[in-house]
Amino acid sequence: MLILQGCRRFAGHPAIRRYEYLGLAVSVGAVFYWAVFAPNENARAAVMSGVLGYTRMAVGWTIWNSHTVRRRQYAHWLVILAAAAGTVVHASRVVHCIFFASPTASVLQPSAWNIGFVSAGILSLLLLSIGLVMLVNDSLVDDAQRLATVDELTGLLARRELLLRGAELLKAALSSRSLLSVAIIDLDDFKVINDRYGHPAGDRVLQNFAIDVSRQLRRTDLFGRLGGEEFAIFFPQTGREQVARLIESVLLSASVSSTHKDAPRWSFSAGIDECRSGDTLGELISRADAALYRAKRNGKGRVELASSDSLTAA
Repeated sequence: MLILQGCRRFAGHPAIRRYEYLGLAVSVGAVFYWAVFAPNENARAAVMSGVLGYTRMAVGWTIWNSHTVRRRQYAHWLVILAAAAGTVVHASRVVHCIFFASPTASVLQPSAWNIGFVSAGILSLLLLSIGLVMLVNDSLVDDAQRLATVDELTGLLARRELLLRGAELLKAALSSRSLLSVAIIDLDDFKVINDRYGHPAGDRVLQNFAIDVSRQLRRTDLFGRLGGEEFAIFFPQTGREQVARLIESVLLSASVSSTHKDAPRWSFSAGIDECRSGDTLGELISRADAALYRAKRNGKGRVELASSDSLTAA
């Protein structure tokens, strides 16, 4: 029963259902009755095997419908098959105890049936336990991979994954001699927002910024968080002038969306450049980053290209 409850908690389901409380109470009462008032080992074995068979079946069904791990893995099938095998073993013992066992036989008698039932039950429980441990490990590995890939606060790509995919885009752009631009974006005076409105308000600003920008990007654009209030966007097949116009429109829409009197006003600065022959990812980002710092020095709330050209938000 504890294994079943643990599986349900793992899957995000209620641990025990009302009718199961009733069934467990009836089973305990039946075992007590056939142990004290009308001793009958076969009846007790049938009741206990029925309880064990039900828990095996419920464990298998719970894991079958579990979405805690995104894809079916070996541990899923091991748990499901071990639970199914345990269900069959205990259901067979119920049938044997009711219809075929001798009324005078002891369930602990070392007969072929008893040895077979006990051995199969122990083996199925062992495999079930091993499978559940593996299943939890798979879930932890998936969670770790997700945390390494996705920024938990904004839902954007995390720094490591963003840079890995950006490097792949740069390699593809250089090999095909196509355009690739990058925009490095930093929210202006973010520390002031945190100090004046509190860190929860700052977190909401980051989340709203990620949502507002994501809505205006193409499906091929790569958007992620570098850390803190700094973000990067890679634009395949796009020149830096076109990217500058897009980022400027995002900046203008941000100034409109942050005018609510109870919400902190926010803006951002951006630096943009496009890849050149022989570029490394670090060189491309460094030029865009230098343009970003120039935008900060020139008054913030603006977009700067890596050259002396700039676009200023109205």
